[in-house]
Amino acid sequence: MAQRAASQAVPAVLACRLYQQQARRACIPKQQHTPLQQARKHVHRLTVHAALSGTSDGDDHYVSSSERLSTYLKLARIHNLVPSVILVIVGAWAGSGHRVSAVQSISVWQVARLSNSDLPAATLHHAPAHSHTCCCAVQAGSGHRVSAVQSISVWLMGLISGGMAIASCVVNDYFDLKIDASNAPDKPLPSGAIAPDAALLLSSLLYCGCLIAACLMEPSRLRSIVAFSAAATLLYTPLFKRLTGVKNATVATVIALAPLAGALAAGAGDAGLLRLLPATLFAFSGVMFREILMDLNDAEGDRQAGVWTLPVLLGKPAALLCAASCALLGCGGALVRLLQSNVLLEQLVAPGGVAAVQQWLATVGLSGIGVHAAGVLEGLAVGLPCAVLGVIATQLMRLALGVWREKFSEQEVGRAVGGCLKFVGWGILLLAAMG
Repeated sequence: MAQRAASQAVPAVLACRLYQQQARRACIPKQQHTPLQQARKHVHRLTVHAALSGTSDGDDHYVSSSERLSTYLKLARIHNLVPSVILVIVGAWAGSGHRVSAVQSISVWQVARLSNSDLPAATLHHAPAHSHTCCCAVQAGSGHRVSAVQSISVWLMGLISGGMAIASCVVNDYFDLKIDASNAPDKPLPSGAIAPDAALLLSSLLYCGCLIAACLMEPSRLRSIVAFSAAATLLYTPLFKRLTGVKNATVATVIALAPLAGALAAGAGDAGLLRLLPATLFAFSGVMFREILMDLNDAEGDRQAGVWTLPVLLGKPAALLCAASCALLGCGGALVRLLQSNVLLEQLVAPGGVAAVQQWLATVGLSGIGVHAAGVLEGLAVGLPCAVLGVIATQLMRLALGVWREKFSEQEVGRAVGGCLKFVGWGILLLAAMG
């Protein structure tokens, strides 16, 4: 009897629990999800499945290591590494007196005290290898300066600059996940190809590595530049991006500081930094021009996200006018500073330069013109910077005019963003050479 009663009680208990669950469901309505929330849940399930099982979807499609690497390289924008390193090397070259670095034999390595002052051309040039070590290179007997041996600090600074650029791109995509879902859904994070936590871990490791490497470098101004760049790029999206104009100026400032960091890593003093001032001014204005152009294509997504960029606040025509004004002001400021410094004039009108021109004119049978060589070189010292900056400014205005004529089409804006890079790059290089 007891066994029969127990067997009858179990179904009764189960039926009672089932009735309670049905009653609870009837009283509490099921939460409704919007299509966007359902899509996000689906992407999250695919991401977790890919991370755990090595597949890209619910099927048996295997994601190879090369595909994963390609996705991470796309997230990191690895192509930004090369320009970052080049900016540092150009700054080291110009700030140290236009000496191209060369690797000498082991016999020229000497131990010396670290010097942050610029040395005359006729003396030995010291470039720091560690905090109190430098390499000496002597002047060649033919009169041409042998390239100074640049320390490992220059190349380390180049890697730090590139690493900072990659880290800033990754952390920017992490914070811009919602905006990119509208503006660029094919990016690795909004598409679900890479988990947001993995992107945050990658950027954190890069930032930590750059800051630790900077602690090993001298002088203190160089460490300050690295620390400022890290803080500015880290706070760019959560703070500066929502401040009109500040977001563009932040990116332009970080990039413009790269040549100065290269000069400091090469041991340049105040005179070397002043030689880089025209190139720095132009770099700031050129990057501002490009950043405002990039905001033109992102205007709709930024408006929905509440990011008040110049195109959102002023409209696309006014924003394009601001971009063109920045480019023109940068070219003008760089030209004025270059002419005030008279560095190019001193190099061309030096006694050796005038004598070399007179000798060359005599060899080609134009010795009568040699008496005016000094005047010709003076005109060249003024006309060359004007011509270079005039051509670059004209090309940048041509790109802006093309965007205006095409009524701000996405293709034309993208073409202008890509085209201005080469003109800005050539401008920085030529101004560093003439500084």
